[in-house]
Amino acid sequence: MVSTSADIGSPKIITNIDIISVRRLIIAGVLCFIALIIAIIVGATGPDVYESVSFNLYQCPDNSHIFTSNCSGQQLYPSSGPWSQYFDTISSLNKFWALQATPYSNNLTSFTSEQVTFLVTIYGNQGSVVKTQNSTQTVVCNTGFGQCNTFTLIDEEDLESISYSVDISIVSENSTIIGDIDFSVWRNSSSFSSFEIVTHLTLLIISAIAIIGFLIAMRSFSLINWAFEQKFLFALFFGILLSNNPFYGIQYATQGAFFPFLNAFFDVIFLSIFSLYSLMILDRIRLESKKVECDFSTISKVVIVVIFMVLGLILFSWINVRDRKDPIIGSATSESGIQALFYLVATVFICILLWILLLVITAFPVAYARQYLFAKYLFTATPIVVFVFSILIGIVAGTFGPLNPNSLSVMYFNVLNNVFVAIVAYSYWPNANPFHKGVIGSGEEQSLVYQDDEI
Repeated sequence: MVSTSADIGSPKIITNIDIISVRRLIIAGVLCFIALIIAIIVGATGPDVYESVSFNLYQCPDNSHIFTSNCSGQQLYPSSGPWSQYFDTISSLNKFWALQATPYSNNLTSFTSEQVTFLVTIYGNQGSVVKTQNSTQTVVCNTGFGQCNTFTLIDEEDLESISYSVDISIVSENSTIIGDIDFSVWRNSSSFSSFEIVTHLTLLIISAIAIIGFLIAMRSFSLINWAFEQKFLFALFFGILLSNNPFYGIQYATQGAFFPFLNAFFDVIFLSIFSLYSLMILDRIRLESKKVECDFSTISKVVIVVIFMVLGLILFSWINVRDRKDPIIGSATSESGIQALFYLVATVFICILLWILLLVITAFPVAYARQYLFAKYLFTATPIVVFVFSILIGIVAGTFGPLNPNSLSVMYFNVLNNVFVAIVAYSYWPNANPFHKGVIGSGEEQSLVYQDDEI
């Protein structure tokens, strides 16, 4: 005897995951894999984060650092004229520009360390003086004409002009430690900044269209009949729109800390929603639960995700704002405070990820014993596992989130976020005839599906 919907409850919306077949599972997996491979290829061939140009003081043949009559450059010592150089046009997409100097020993007979003061004058458009300052550096040199340590003479974040030139002089009296000098001008690559903006904007448009399509497909169904996963999907939709960041490009037009903070907030919100979704959904499969109860397990999930969200927001904001206010060339965790906080946040987040993987493992035997539940488990657990391992690799590589982003990490992780939400949306997309009393499962196990979820 078959029960009716009146006996059990209001009928459930039949979704793709309820009637998923192995063939459709494979097709969906292949499409997601192709999207990620394309992201890796595009990211790996993308622009470098920084661009630089080098100038040599002596300009001697064969890159010699011994000044002779064959050199076309100049020498720099306390009574000499300044070294002058004009730089290419700089835009807001470059974020900053910095001038580094790498001196060479002036035929020293012993290892020498000396305090040397440079007079640095920066000129802007039409030769107007932007800044004049003395910069005292500790110069450490080997014997002979060997290379000394590298130091930064100029670090400009407020790009007030579109073109710059500099004069560099040595004002320390009786300073003879420095011979030749390699000057390197560093700045954020405008191509990389454009790459980031286009990536965010493209994924924002695609995700917005997909979300609108899902809402249209669900428009005729009462929210009461929506499954728990479909309601949670709204949070993922909200998170992915924030992650794709409609305001991302505005940060290049301003010098403030608000938009870097907003970027951090959006990134952490999506990761928190993903973490809570994975913990809740996998636990429901493991327990074959039809209700969400406010018990210790649920509260503990929320608490640890909130802890990560707070600590992650502090870390990501610190990195983003520091990168905007005082960018450095190199590792984002080179400051001791950021490094300590990074280890703390990474520890908390790794604990969450390991908890998710534990639920994947413990839910497997339960789902495997229920043939109708196994396809749902595979379609739910597989993208979560791919996402988790991608994050772990990113954390280990130090190129996750705002940590030392490059073209590969920017493209891959942004596409990964969108692919994950897309596969969840496809899973809970309503079937063509969603309220028919269809049969789910395969083989001998079949059952009518009714809505029995409560939130």
